[in-house]
Amino acid sequence: MNDLKTITILFRAKNALDDVIKTQTERFGLNPTEFAALEVLYHKGPLTPNAISAKVLIAHSSMSYVIQRLVEKELIERTVNEGDKRSARLALSPSGQALMDRVYPDHVATLRQVLDRLSPADELTLQQLLKTIGLSD
Repeated sequence: MNDLKTITILFRAKNALDDVIKTQTERFGLNPTEFAALEVLYHKGPLTPNAISAKVLIAHSSMSYVIQRLVEKELIERTVNEGDKRSARLALSPSGQALMDRVYPDHVATLRQVLDRLSPADELTLQQLLKTIGLSD
């Protein structure tokens, strides 16, 4: 194959998923990056800003802004990292935990609606193909 049709299809699929996620996270009063940071903390527990940045795949400078907004919204709490006093540990605040407990099941259900257009076998094949080209671990 000499054309880039696969790339075009992949970008359109990504854009469609981005639109679904953006629409949904806006209902929660968040942008997709803020939601992604909360989601990491929801699943992984307290982390450093660098660890969140690596999981969310955005630049540290951008993550600093996201973290500040989430602190201002009182959805995360910042504490001194006991292992390294120069860095912070971030964790969901009680209101952040309550928000994620409330909205995360709906988030999963919405994304499952998109993925459930595939058969389980096709979804597994898609995962394997994306891993092959390096887009997923």
